[in-house]
Amino acid sequence: MDASAQGDFLLLRKNEQVIQSYVKGSYFTCQLATKQWIEGRIRLIKDDSVFMEQMNVQQVANFWGMPTLDTLKYGLIKIAIHDIYAMPYKEHGIGVVNNGSLFTIGATGYMVLNIINGLTQNESITSSKNLTNLGIAAGVFLFGEILHWTHRTSIILGKKYQLYSTATIPTK
Repeated sequence: MDASAQGDFLLLRKNEQVIQSYVKGSYFTCQLATKQWIEGRIRLIKDDSVFMEQMNVQQVANFWGMPTLDTLKYGLIKIAIHDIYAMPYKEHGIGVVNNGSLFTIGATGYMVLNIINGLTQNESITSSKNLTNLGIAAGVFLFGEILHWTHRTSIILGKKYQLYSTATIPTK
């Protein structure tokens, strides 16, 4: 029986626990120290560098107007692992609830509908019942905005999160 050595790989760790691994052929997205986001397929992982075929996959309309994916390739790029500043945060759960969009859209819709109904049905917008309902809707809107402000979209590499290649994984 032949045994083959495990190839080079990248590990994204959070407090010594592996949360994501990348090997040759994996789709990889990162933000460089220059704050530029790049994405593509990993072609080679060497010591402290990643060779990536930089590409952009986007949705476009085809000949019949239907959405289809289009890939634009930019070429091979070498990235030093220490030049990687951040990685995208993987959503857990329902994104529109976690980022507050559902709350802000729902509260805005309720407030607009409440005001329109009050104007068209000759009801007072400033009645105590209506102001209570609008106040609750404003509170829900503010809650959604707070969720939006505190929602993470990327993981900053540093003390809590680390990215290692096969050659740079620390041993205890």
